[in-house]
Amino acid sequence: MSELALALVVIIYPLFFTFLLVTHISVCSIVYKDAKRLGYSALNISPFLWGSISFILPIFGMVIYWLMNHSSLAKPRD
Repeated sequence: MSELALALVVIIYPLFFTFLLVTHISVCSIVYKDAKRLGYSALNISPFLWGSISFILPIFGMVIYWLMNHSSLAKPRD
C-alpha cells in the first residue's frame, strides 16, 4: 500500500467514524428530547424507551418515532 493511501486510511476512517458516532448520538438526543416534550407519546412509550430504540436502531427507530408521533398517520392529539 502506498504511503498516501495509508495516510488517507489513517486520517479519513477515524474522521468518518467520529462523524457517524456524533450523528448517531445527536439523533438519539433529538428523539429523546422531543419524546420528553410530548410526555408519553404514541402507545404510551416513555421518552427513555424512545431514546433507547433510536440508539439501537438509529435510522429505523427515528423513522418509526416520526411516523407514530408527527406524520399524518399519527392520531390527532386531544
